[in-house]
Amino acid sequence: MLYVDASHAFYETRVPNYRQLKPRLDELNAQSDYGLIDQTEWYQQVAEVTGLDEADVRAGIQSEHQRNETLLAYSQQLRSQGVLVGMLSNIGTGAMDQFFTPQERAELFDAVVLSGEEMMTKPNPAIFTLMAERLGVAPGDCVMIDDIAGNCAGADAAGMRAIQFRDSQQTISEVTLFLQ
Repeated sequence: MLYVDASHAFYETRVPNYRQLKPRLDELNAQSDYGLIDQTEWYQQVAEVTGLDEADVRAGIQSEHQRNETLLAYSQQLRSQGVLVGMLSNIGTGAMDQFFTPQERAELFDAVVLSGEEMMTKPNPAIFTLMAERLGVAPGDCVMIDDIAGNCAGADAAGMRAIQFRDSQQTISEVTLFLQ
């Protein structure tokens, strides 16, 4: 959980009839996550569905982006100790650039797997296996952190140890125990 899901935060706070529109917005998010529509198309379609101005949708979602600096610093501490750190995210093509530029991804992570580029999403066990391959390790040597129980189940099915994120301190404690 290195960043907050900005789209859901935006929907919940800025879309008046969000509950009614949620199924269609979830569908658009899934299309983006699978790489079926790009970031520009996603913003356009979210604006269309919500009746909001596209520029307001883009600005509103981008204003919700926040990094989890505590976990990011911990991940870099682990890397300095020789632990490989990967980023695996369900995110549409081009959307990760709003959180981490391509250069930052190369500097901060040993491997990156983004669903929109791979045309598959978590919780599919194959995407977790792909991450382990890119890191050059067996899935059983990996710990995956996610806030969604279903994604943790997918990692478990791939042979990884999954930790469900509740807060940064709980996650750091569980990862530290795993690494001992």
